[in-house]
This record gives sequence, structure tokens and C-alpha cells, in this order.
Amino acid sequence: MEHSQTSLEKKLPEMPLCSRRRFLATLGFSAAALAIDPGKLLHAEVGKDIPVDSNHLVLLADTHCGPNLKHQLDFLRKSISEIVAMNPRPAHVLIYGDFAFLYGKREDYVVLQELMVPLHQAGIPWTTCMGNHDRRDTFTEIFPEHAQKSLLSDRLVFRVETPFVDFLLLDSLIQSDDPNRWITPGEILPDQKDWLHETLKSQTKPVIVGSHHLLNETKIADVLKSHSCVAGYLNGHAHYWNGADYEGVPALTLPSNGHWGDIGIVNLRLTPKEAVFQLTMRDYLLGNKPPEFEPNPERPKQIAAKQGAIWRLDLA
Repeated sequence: MEHSQTSLEKKLPEMPLCSRRRFLATLGFSAAALAIDPGKLLHAEVGKDIPVDSNHLVLLADTHCGPNLKHQLDFLRKSISEIVAMNPRPAHVLIYGDFAFLYGKREDYVVLQELMVPLHQAGIPWTTCMGNHDRRDTFTEIFPEHAQKSLLSDRLVFRVETPFVDFLLLDSLIQSDDPNRWITPGEILPDQKDWLHETLKSQTKPVIVGSHHLLNETKIADVLKSHSCVAGYLNGHAHYWNGADYEGVPALTLPSNGHWGDIGIVNLRLTPKEAVFQLTMRDYLLGNKPPEFEPNPERPKQIAAKQGAIWRLDLA
């Protein structure tokens, strides 16, 4: 399928209960962990009459949030505030991994739970991949209502449907048994790869596949190329905006939402013929330090060079 990168001038059916129970057992939780306290959930009362654009999604990656992380938290608060203020509102927010800061600790996800409340209040659903800084078990403990939607019992794998294209968010996390260790490489293991192949066989409309890690790590380019329904691949992990072919598969690497590298947010608009991704650059950071403590002569140049960049996928 054709694609290009230019610069702007300036339920599904619910997972069977038995599968959910097996999944929770795998992660060390009982089915009771799925019980949601209604008192903790806020109904979408704020701006509930604002229309929703079913062909507009917002993409984030590498939020890297946890307690006492000022600029990461500030960037995510800003992104969520802007998303909630959109009129019409986007149909979904997709987050391509490294949701938590470094080790996927419980306190990271508790902070994130609080940060995501405005999306819930506005009635905007969100879905995240697992990155190498995340942990499935801890994420499931804090966000059981998200984990129960997984399409696989031992991984967190999700489908998000829109009128013209579906999104499959895969799980490339190779999780360590040591809770104080994170692993950079990621991979789609053979069982998930087989599942993907069988799922794509029955796909009836275009699909954009993605995970946290790049295609050279996930090693699924061969599967994607073998199915004409696949329009392209999305990933985070590298913290820079870059669209390119990998072994014949159009692939887009998303910026970090607020950690280091390209800092930004991506708006995706869909038509029957194409998917148009547009980057809003917020900043460019050389390392994990607040901008005011980091002399960075490349900062203005990098921001200007990528501001408003567009990448397209052909869906026809």
C-alpha cells in the first residue's frame, strides 16, 4: 500500500469469562480483581453533549509517568487537557507503550490512573500497549477493566475498531521476573505471531497493526506482508518521529509524549481511502531532564523541522 511522508508548509465480543480468569490467574489475580467499585468511576458528565468524530484518533507513546516526574507529568497533563478540549472529540486515544516510568511500579500506574480521569469524564476511551518499562501484572491490578478486554489470555492484546480501519495493538513486552529490572528488546513470540496470522486471515477491512517495539525487534514483517488487509505498522520505543519502509511494510515511529527525544502528540484522521497522521511537536529533549536544565542548541531546529509533519497510509 502506498504511503508518503511530507511536511506541512508551513465489543468486539467480550473475552469469555473463562479466558479472563485464566489470564488473571497467569498474572496472579483472581476473577474478583475485575470487580470495579462504582464509587470510583466518574460518569461522562463533563461536556457530555460534545459530538465525537469516529474517524479521529489521538496517538501517544512513551509517556514514562510516575511520582515526582515533573516534565513527564506536565506533558501528559497538557496532552490530556488538549484532547478533552477538542470539539468534536476524538473517538479513541491509543498509547504505544512505556506507559509507566521505568519499572512499571504500582505507584506509577496509580499516578496514571489519576491522570486519565479527565478522559473518562469526557467519555473518551483509551488503550495502551505494553512497553519494556511496563509490567502486565501491575497494570492489570490498577486497570482491570482494560486488561479484561485483552484478546489473549497471557498477553495484553487489543483491537480498536473505527468505521474504515481497525487497529491491533500487540504485546511485545518480554517481562522479567525481577520487578526492578526492565528489558529493552521486545519481541512478538511465536504463539502471538500465530494468533496474529490467523486473525488477519479473517480481517474484512484495512487494519493497522502496532506494538511498542519496532518491526526489526518484533519480527512480524513477514506476517504483515502476507496479508493485503494490513495498511501499516505503528510503534513507539525510539522516541522520534520517523516514517519509513521496513522490509516492505510502511512503519511509523511515534514521538515520546514527554520523556526525551522528539516530544509530541499525533492526530490521526481517517477516510475510506487514507489514514493521515499529523505531528504536533512540543519539544526536543536530549535526555531525561527538564528542558530548563538541559542546554540543547539543536532544540529550536529540531522542533521547526518536524512541526506539522504528515505521514499517510493508503487504505483503498
